[in-house]
Amino acid sequence: MRKMVFSIMAIAMMIGTNAVASMSYECWAYKNGSPWKMVHVSANNKSQAIDLAWDKFKSLDINPQKVNCK
Repeated sequence: MRKMVFSIMAIAMMIGTNAVASMSYECWAYKNGSPWKMVHVSANNKSQAIDLAWDKFKSLDINPQKVNCK
């Protein structure tokens, strides 16, 4: 019985995690006005996707002049 309760809780947590970031965005780093590098992020909206992309590019030591997500 105890294992079943933990299993149900684990499944509920996985479902909840997937519901938080429901969209996948393709985000491009621009340099000198041209697309340069690309990453994928999961976010609730475009604004959040751009913020996450900036963070991801920074962690990869990529310093774009602009980031755009679709």
